[in-house]
Amino acid sequence: MNPAHKALREGTAAAHDRVDAAFAGFDLTDRDGYRRFLTAHAEVVWALEAALPGERLTPDWEERKRGALLREDLAFLRGPGQEPAAVVFDESWDDAAIAGALYVLEGSRLGGRFLARGLPTGFPRAYLDSNQPPALWRSLLDRIDAILTPDRLEPALAAAHRIFLAFEHAAARWAKNG
Repeated sequence: MNPAHKALREGTAAAHDRVDAAFAGFDLTDRDGYRRFLTAHAEVVWALEAALPGERLTPDWEERKRGALLREDLAFLRGPGQEPAAVVFDESWDDAAIAGALYVLEGSRLGGRFLARGLPTGFPRAYLDSNQPPALWRSLLDRIDAILTPDRLEPALAAAHRIFLAFEHAAARWAKNG
């Protein structure tokens, strides 16, 4: 594990645990529970992908985006009137903040692949099961490590915490709005 990855992992562990706990209450074997889970993710992912200038850190940012896959899965599950709220990310997006946001967003793929294995047959899984070859994750971590010198770690952690908090709030909203 490279130094920046280790620092981000340790510095966001509690926030990551809170998000995991917030989403643990969604029953992904139930169509409505899975729809609410995906809608909570959409609330953050769509807004973040639209706002984040990820191409400044990784040239394949457009290919990494999963918002369209999420939209596809929700179209299969969703009925009318079930749009997520609009989250606003009005960051200044310096390279450290981008690194922190990408760490959270791209890192969520790892958990998604695990969750996809438990989905019932016939449930859409494009978003959760989106392919991320290990080399892509490693290349992103290497790029993050090159950017996050010790004096740039705090802005990256702050951005990562804001993203985790947005996911936590979305999970709380959609757990109640079932």
